Amino acid sequence: MAKAHEKRSARFLALILALIMVASALVLLFRSPSTKEEREIKFDMGNCWKDWIRYLPNTTQYVFFVNFEEKNETLKSFIYNQTLKSLYSNRLSFYLFRDFRPSIQSFKRMMVFDYYNYLIDVNRSKVYFAYQKKTSYRNFTLKVGDVAGRNYALIDETHPVILARPIYAEKIIDDLYGSKNFTSEYNYTSRINGSFSYVFILAGDLAKRTLTDNGTPIADFYFEGYRMNGSIYEKVVGIHFLKYYFFVKTNKTANETAYYYYKNYDDMFSVAKIGSYNLTNLTGMMPEIRTIVIRFGNETS
Repeated sequence: MAKAHEKRSARFLALILALIMVASALVLLFRSPSTKEEREIKFDMGNCWKDWIRYLPNTTQYVFFVNFEEKNETLKSFIYNQTLKSLYSNRLSFYLFRDFRPSIQSFKRMMVFDYYNYLIDVNRSKVYFAYQKKTSYRNFTLKVGDVAGRNYALIDETHPVILARPIYAEKIIDDLYGSKNFTSEYNYTSRINGSFSYVFILAGDLAKRTLTDNGTPIADFYFEGYRMNGSIYEKVVGIHFLKYYFFVKTNKTANETAYYYYKNYDDMFSVAKIGSYNLTNLTGMMPEIRTIVIRFGNETS
C-alpha cells in the first residue's frame, strides 16, 4: 500500500510540475516585451519642427506640425482637435493610418506637408505598413503600398519615419543629400526662435491665394505657432509681405493681451509674439497690420 501511495504521489507531483512549466511558457509567450524592438536608423533629422522643415521639398506650400508631448492640458486638447481636423478631413488619411502601425496614440510628434505626406516621430520603435513591394532609392528602402487607390511609401530608416507619396519621399531623401529644400526657398523661419507644440505654415502660391487684400495677394509666407511661456499661452505669427504692409501695436492690442511684441524687417518680413492667459481668445487674435497707400492724382500705388 505504501508503494502504491508513493507512486500516486510521484505522478501527482509530476503533473503539478508539468502544469507549472506550461503556465510559465504561456506567461513568456503572451507577456509584453519589456522594451520595444528598435529599427535601424541611417539618418536622424532631429526632434523639433525647425529641424524637420529643413528636409521638406522646396515646393512645399502647406506645413502642419504638432507635438503630442505638450504638458498643458488645454493646449494639448487644442492640438488633438486640430490634428483630427487635419487628418480626417479627407478619407485618404483614414485608410493610410489603418494600414500603419503603431497608431496615432503612440506618436510623439508629427509633421504634415502638402496635406497628404507625413513625418512621424515614434522614437526608434519598429513600424509596420501594409506594403506590396520594395524599391531602393539612394541607399534607402521604400516600402510601397496601395492606399485607397494611391501609392504610398514608407521609409523607416530615418528618424522621423517618412510616410508619403513616393515622389515626395524621394524628394526628402534628396534633401538629406543637400538638394534645395524648403528653408533655402523660405528662410524666414531662421528668425522665429524656440520650440512650438503647434505650427501652421502656408507658402508660395497657396499663401498668395489665402492672404489677400481686396482680392490682391499680399504675402507669400505665413507662420503661426503656439506654445507655453510659463503660465501664459503664447502665439507667434510671421508674415512675409509682397507689398508695403507691416505690424503695429495699438491700445486695443495692448489691452487684450498679456504682452504683444513685434518686429518689422527690411525685407518685408514681420513677426509678432502675443501672450494671453486665455487660449480661446488667443486663437482669435492676430497682429495688427497697416499699409501705406500713396495716391498720385487718380492713380494709387
